[in-house]
Amino acid sequence: MKLTETHPTTTSVDVRVIGVGGAGCSSLIRLQEFGSDNLSMLGIDTGSAAQNLPVDVESITIGNGFGSGGNSETAVYQFSEVEIEVEDFVEEADVVIILAGLGRGTGSGLSPRIAELARNAGALTIAAVNMPFEFEGRFRNQSAVAAHSALKSAADAVITMNNDDLSKLDSAGSSLNGAFQLADLNIANAVRSITTELESSPERRSAVLQSLAQAGDSVVLSGVADGLHAGRTAVSAAFDSTSTEFGQVASVVINVEGGIGLSLGQVAEAVTEIRTRLGRRTEIHVSSQRLIGMGQEMKVTMLLAGVEFVPTVEELPTRVKERPAAAPQVSIFETTAPKRTRGPVLLPTG
Repeated sequence: MKLTETHPTTTSVDVRVIGVGGAGCSSLIRLQEFGSDNLSMLGIDTGSAAQNLPVDVESITIGNGFGSGGNSETAVYQFSEVEIEVEDFVEEADVVIILAGLGRGTGSGLSPRIAELARNAGALTIAAVNMPFEFEGRFRNQSAVAAHSALKSAADAVITMNNDDLSKLDSAGSSLNGAFQLADLNIANAVRSITTELESSPERRSAVLQSLAQAGDSVVLSGVADGLHAGRTAVSAAFDSTSTEFGQVASVVINVEGGIGLSLGQVAEAVTEIRTRLGRRTEIHVSSQRLIGMGQEMKVTMLLAGVEFVPTVEELPTRVKERPAAAPQVSIFETTAPKRTRGPVLLPTG
């Protein structure tokens, strides 16, 4: 594998980003702050979030502007009025990236439908979504799981970020708003890691598109470090930021950013650490950028595509304890009648 420093060029790939609901629109704002002016963006909401987007971001407010009331069916019904506008937006796109928070009405209801429209238009369709905190309740978490399952059927790849992992990233233990800002940052990093690769050489662009097509479950991890062995330390910090355990991973898109001290050796060290953790069967696409303003820091962002998750203890199948071999093999779910050991006693009739 050849490691080279990537200098983004004008890409012939038409990438369009759609933010759905309040969380998705918030992610669009953070993405634009990162200087992603070359992306076509559209915000869709049933509340006021789309109205607060920058003037150069297209927006659609559906319904009466007071939200969906947490009801995904209401959001889908309201969306039918503007579906043709979304079809026009994705019609010429090569890649469509959908940003949303799942668990509420708008993100859960509209994301799968928009993914279906984008895929029907022939675009590589990627969803980057946040799952709700556990404390947000069973109803919201069940809604998110249902929407996530629908997205996996509608999109090529679904990048999933769990809000419960944000506490590991937020070492300062700041407010809930700070945690949601970290969620926006994670999604923005996911988009940047994809677009950076697509803006590179045609050969790499083709390989990345192929690896993301029908990739299924995907995850974005990010870590920052400086000093000696910054590459290895940043990768370790990225994996430590999540409680998820990974089995087989089909491919990894890596974007390494660093300041004046970024070297080819540091990039190679980061890739070596990823190989150690994921094995040699994983296909790797790597690019790097030197950003003088980062100083001595080095940041590694990884998009893991085609992920097989290791089941948690709660998900493992339970086994019914077997009785000792000498004992009768009676299922614990069976009810048995006592065996008759002597003939019936005939009572006198008169």
